[in-house]
Amino acid sequence: MASIAQALEEALRHHRDNALGPAEVIYRRILEVAPDEGDALNLLAVLCLQTGRPDEALTLATRAVGATPGAPSFHATRADAAAALGRPALEADSLGQALALTPPSPQAAPQAAAWQRRRGRALAATGDITTALQALRAATALAPQDIDAQDDLAVLLTRAGAVDEAEARLTDILARQPGHASAVRNLASIWLNRAAARLAAREPAEAAILARRAVELDPGRRDGWARLGLALTALNQPSAAADALRQALPLPGPVEETAEILINLGFAETRQGRFAEAEAALDQALILAPGRAEALNHQGILLHAQGRLEEAAAVLGRAVAAAPEDHRPLTNLGTVLRDLGDDEATETHYARALALAPDDAAVHWQRSLARLLVGDMATGWQDYEWRHRTGQLPPLDPAVAAVPEWPGPERQEPAGLRLLLHAEQGHGDTLQFVRYAPLLAALGARVGLMVQPALVRLMALSFTGLTVLPAGTRPTTADWDARVSLMGLPYRLGTALDTIPAACPYLTPPPTDAWRTRLAQAVPPGMRTVGLVWGGDPRPDDPVSALIDRRRSLPLTALAPLAAARDVRFISLQKGVPAAQAHAAPLPLLDWTAELKDFADTAALVACLDLVITVDTAVAHLAGALGRPVWVLSRTDGCWRWLRDRSDSPWYPTMRLYRQRHWGDWTHTVRQVADDLVSEPTN
Repeated sequence: MASIAQALEEALRHHRDNALGPAEVIYRRILEVAPDEGDALNLLAVLCLQTGRPDEALTLATRAVGATPGAPSFHATRADAAAALGRPALEADSLGQALALTPPSPQAAPQAAAWQRRRGRALAATGDITTALQALRAATALAPQDIDAQDDLAVLLTRAGAVDEAEARLTDILARQPGHASAVRNLASIWLNRAAARLAAREPAEAAILARRAVELDPGRRDGWARLGLALTALNQPSAAADALRQALPLPGPVEETAEILINLGFAETRQGRFAEAEAALDQALILAPGRAEALNHQGILLHAQGRLEEAAAVLGRAVAAAPEDHRPLTNLGTVLRDLGDDEATETHYARALALAPDDAAVHWQRSLARLLVGDMATGWQDYEWRHRTGQLPPLDPAVAAVPEWPGPERQEPAGLRLLLHAEQGHGDTLQFVRYAPLLAALGARVGLMVQPALVRLMALSFTGLTVLPAGTRPTTADWDARVSLMGLPYRLGTALDTIPAACPYLTPPPTDAWRTRLAQAVPPGMRTVGLVWGGDPRPDDPVSALIDRRRSLPLTALAPLAAARDVRFISLQKGVPAAQAHAAPLPLLDWTAELKDFADTAALVACLDLVITVDTAVAHLAGALGRPVWVLSRTDGCWRWLRDRSDSPWYPTMRLYRQRHWGDWTHTVRQVADDLVSEPTN
């Protein structure tokens, strides 16, 4: 036999030429003669790894290390075998040995950097994050241009909670190598994790910004589009949310995730009133995930929005049975039962939901509306205070929020208090609850009123002793001691059903002489004048309000039966988009609305009319607050403020309510109004 050195040289030549069989034969012959020949042991271990024998490779590499402990490459081969066997602790230890035997030098730096990177990954797999970070930092210091090592370090920094440093490193990687696949994926993951945290913290605006950055960086991220859709839904932007969710659907992912996206898409479509599209999405979700509670819950919401109340109750009952510990189906079922008129069952379901989620604002909010509807104002007003936590209302102007909130007279006497009352929701809400302002002034408070611009002039005329400010004014604590929403006053002042401050009129219009002259010229003597409003504010920027407006409004053509009252001249009070219908009115209609620039102008005209007939919108409150006769057409799921099944209102003595019998069908309601208009003289 040739010398061991010659045999090794021949075996290595075969090995390099990929003639692994002859190489192995020679390695084994050498080891028969010299069992502790380190090079032969190491090279045979390498060959065993190449041929899929990691157990034998580890045994040989361990013998090689024992025979020649000072050879760094032998420890590295042992690490390779440990890695192939899925033993990260042994891999990390072997690489540590190899590194300890490698003297620092420019020539050795690339190999040392590679070993440190591998050691860091192996240590991370054992859970030793601290030491793993040390190894990866050493790797990046030895090879600062190694993008992949930088990426590994960023991943581990994220795992260790050092997300800011990880984000900075990933950003640097992408600046140096745009499109680096792993860095793109990892940076997008950081942003999406932060988006999820912001959603959990009820900060959807920040979540949407982060999710959008993620999908712009990595548009193939299905979870990115899905999370953006959730954030936009929480921001009350269902159209944009649906667009994002549609981007997610065709991207690959598990069936469970597809079902989740379809469920959220169905909800977004429902919020836009796109009921056919919502139904298609939810049906597909239930095919993929039969009986899934979340899909059934959203299907119940869809059926409710369509007025299919019995079907909605049945589906939501199935959702409750499928997920008895989830408060959301319970809440939604309670709301459907409210609209079905079962107030006892409604309260039972809300109570069960609150037992499961006592701090959920949406449950308190829905319960408040149900309790106010049945006249339980003690519970209703208290729960109504949760409305600001639901995310359904726009946030307060920071300047307004900076003024301390008034807790009520029991904790802070109003006498001598500089108290700012501010509008909160719609014009009608301001008109209804501004009645409390003079009551507080009578208790000694110096009252300010901050209202919508269209109401400023009317408020100034009506409450001459108060300071009236337009919304958008920047109040300061130097000017005001406390502030409170107008809609928070019934709770703070303990309003009950029999203590509603209902003295009307409490609003004062501008001089009416000009309108009286105009009406006398346009309307024959003996004819009654009746103001008409047939549409509310569609509020396209508020999808929830937009859906409600679709139910409370009706086309002017639906009021055609009112023309049977031959002694009536109708006067349009309709503003906004629906006003365009006046040019083709199905009844005699005078339209001077172009001259109505604000609510003061409208109040002056209303004050001259015999009657106002209106859908449930701000003019109903205006007429009632002016003490004028007003007939209100109320939808089936009527507003809580009109109470359950009453034809009168404790808020406005001159109001009469005409309630819709069937969801979306105004035929009977309008016929009843027409009959009363014909048969009853207007007061």
